[in-house]
Amino acid sequence: MHKLTAAVALTTAAVALAAGTAGNASAAPAPSQRPATHLTLHSWTLLSDHGPGPTPGERLTAQVSARTVNGRAQGHVVVQHVFETSGTVRAEFDVDCLTVDGNGAITVTGPISKVVLTPLGGKPRLYDEGHHPEAGLTFYPTDEQHQRRVGWSRTDPVLHSEVVTCGAVPASLWVIDGGTVLRR
Repeated sequence: MHKLTAAVALTTAAVALAAGTAGNASAAPAPSQRPATHLTLHSWTLLSDHGPGPTPGERLTAQVSARTVNGRAQGHVVVQHVFETSGTVRAEFDVDCLTVDGNGAITVTGPISKVVLTPLGGKPRLYDEGHHPEAGLTFYPTDEQHQRRVGWSRTDPVLHSEVVTCGAVPASLWVIDGGTVLRR
């Protein structure tokens, strides 16, 4: 259990650190940008926080089903990080905003409904029960190196990071497989 808790802390720190240092990501949407009237987003992606190739011993995925109808966003997001030797961290959040910026970056944000830690061979338990920090995912268009990137973060007062509702999250992960479909 201590290894899994340590893995959560390391993953959170690594993602927050990477999110804070990404240089080529789009800036947050302009304050005048509002969610579109009708959008639907479905995505399943295999991600890597270490580079454009798979990470041995780990499997990081993001699954999104979200829509905006008449300016009101709803949906659900699951980000799951499986560590072969220690267990699984699963964060889920309910969508409160779905936006697309002028460059085509798609952002979903919302309050985390639960984080579940499951140690290898153990029983799941809730982590930070009762806390519902804002979380966000931003899917960026393919860059100049033909790589697809994703930004993932959650508000963490210890790391002084903040996810803003409808705000883009700087790119911190690489898409290894899967896809994202946006319908307007």
